[in-house]
Amino acid sequence: MHFSSPFSAFLTLLSATTIATASPFSLPKTAVRLAADPTNPALTWHVSNFDIGCSPSGCVYSFNIAGAASANTPGFNTTCNGTSVQDDYAACKDKAMLAQIEPAQYPNWTVKAQHQWRETEWSHYYAFGERNVTEATRSFTITVGEVYGVA
Repeated sequence: MHFSSPFSAFLTLLSATTIATASPFSLPKTAVRLAADPTNPALTWHVSNFDIGCSPSGCVYSFNIAGAASANTPGFNTTCNGTSVQDDYAACKDKAMLAQIEPAQYPNWTVKAQHQWRETEWSHYYAFGERNVTEATRSFTITVGEVYGVA
């Protein structure tokens, strides 16, 4: 099978896995979307010292973000910095965390965060969350909305 990009290969893998996971007796799972349990404290991330400053050429942001560890998820406590003109997520000081901001209706911003970790060389996990905030908001939480695993 030939794929034009790693992303299309991943989408094909996810599609195949969706079919394969229809029954508990199907083929072994290779990629799966996991339900994000909103009661799990490891899936609520705490943001503090959120700051954003803008000029005509774009905006720069900075914030601290922390997440509790659980039996299935490593904890983290890091600082994220980036700009509103970046095309994708930017790595935070702890490279397991990525962040991005997008303008919403003024004065709101959508703060997006991604946590990625490995349990083994071949098993990767990704958790995504986002929150709309105003420029004046300094502390808030981001609830994880999506969790994926690839093995």
